[in-house]
Amino acid sequence: MIAHGKNTGTVLDEIVANKREALLEAQREISLPAVRNAAESAGSRSDFYTALSGPGVSVITEMKRSSASAGSLAPELDPSKMAKTFVYGGASAISVLTEASHFSGTLDDLRMVKAVAGPDRVPVMQKDFVFSDYQIYEAAANGADAVLLIIAILEPDQYSELLALALGLGLGVLVEVFSEDELDTALVQNPQIIGINNRDLKTLKTDIALFESLAPQVPKDKILVAESGMKGVQDVRRMEASGAHAVLIGESLMRAGGSVSELVARLAR
Repeated sequence: MIAHGKNTGTVLDEIVANKREALLEAQREISLPAVRNAAESAGSRSDFYTALSGPGVSVITEMKRSSASAGSLAPELDPSKMAKTFVYGGASAISVLTEASHFSGTLDDLRMVKAVAGPDRVPVMQKDFVFSDYQIYEAAANGADAVLLIIAILEPDQYSELLALALGLGLGVLVEVFSEDELDTALVQNPQIIGINNRDLKTLKTDIALFESLAPQVPKDKILVAESGMKGVQDVRRMEASGAHAVLIGESLMRAGGSVSELVARLAR
């Protein structure tokens, strides 16, 4: 069964609707029992939490061919080559967009990145719009070390069930929030890792001051991740000063051309 998720009144509704159709097709090709078996028999996973727990600010580098807010970014992206660049630059973890309709991602991208990053024990997070158990199993079966759960698209009971399922499979979980209400919902289940998204999902505009306003409300025992809107080292240091243990950066890296590894290295210092 494919759960529907929560209506948000934003572009997320369109993305989730497209994802629901894609999942129906995926489940026709690979049944839930089959993908569950594949997930449960997948190899060892790199520890996402530990990767973000080191001294200083950790950098989660993100690869995506396009985005809902920026359009086309890197249509000719070579996931394997980019993953090597990220690892060489010192990324603590790699986020891979696998959503097709707005981000031009695929599960093949996830598998290719895992093949590169896995031997170096750099965790790989599947970034998608998750609202069903099938997607959690699918992520684990295709090499993910961690998944993203977006509070904005989940009912509280869905969030609870999906978080427990992912953790039970040994996956790390980044729980993403955008508002004080979403943060309150997220904290009910006591997740280890909280991400604050600086992008307004209604306007698709970003303001890194959002992180600064919400971060003080996050318990000190959580790993806190700043997401979206950071253009360079100065913004990263600003997020670090406000309590970020890690930053997730994608668009700036996709636009960096041949200087990606140098930019990652500067951000990771």
